[in-house]
Amino acid sequence: MGEMFSSADFGTSTKRRLPICFALDTSGSMMGNPIKQLNMGLQNFLASIKNNDDTRSSTDIAIITFGSKVEIVMPFGKIAKDKGVPEITASTTLTPIGEGILTALELLNARKEGYKQMGIKYYQPWLVVITDGAPQGPNAMQNMELAIKACNELEANDKLVIFNIGVGSGVDFDILRRLSVKREEPISVNSTDFAKLFEFLGSSSSSIVSSGMSDDALYHINTAPTGDAVGVDDFMKFINEDDN
Repeated sequence: MGEMFSSADFGTSTKRRLPICFALDTSGSMMGNPIKQLNMGLQNFLASIKNNDDTRSSTDIAIITFGSKVEIVMPFGKIAKDKGVPEITASTTLTPIGEGILTALELLNARKEGYKQMGIKYYQPWLVVITDGAPQGPNAMQNMELAIKACNELEANDKLVIFNIGVGSGVDFDILRRLSVKREEPISVNSTDFAKLFEFLGSSSSSIVSSGMSDDALYHINTAPTGDAVGVDDFMKFINEDDN
């Protein structure tokens, strides 16, 4: 995937970069209000990045969706002030989570190689996986096992920060839990709390690039799945305490 990028994609800033790739579930169960809330959350997240000089020049964002197929809806590239997130729609079939994650890891790796070629330093890449279900479709479990293995190896070697996020009560938390070897439990939210979730992610990215917050701090949050309960308020409390 390295051929997808050129030097122009990296802008002129020499600041250390934080690459973030979102891998988002767009299967049928996300139709309606969940996908609407997800779109609003993404738009607000990007707006918060663009409104801060430090994060706009340091944060790189890509978005991948997995529903009827895996799509790169927003590749890595320079963040323009007048550019928003493409609207994401939900499909009615399948949930190829593993394939989506593997594609996200390829994008992140290509981005890191680009940094190296450009002589740009970077923070540990973020992989943000948001799903409300379980792997479904041809070779879904095989790809999921490959994705789990790849994520575990990268995370264990401090080469990746993973946010494994389950939406609602229909998530296969056993599978989602295995994506991370550092986070004790997946992050559990309801779709109505996407705004708070993306506010947390925006605050965290700002703390990383502006305040020197450690990557390990992103794992030391009470995020245990509790059915319909939401743990996002704990995230915001943590961030607020860290900023004091």
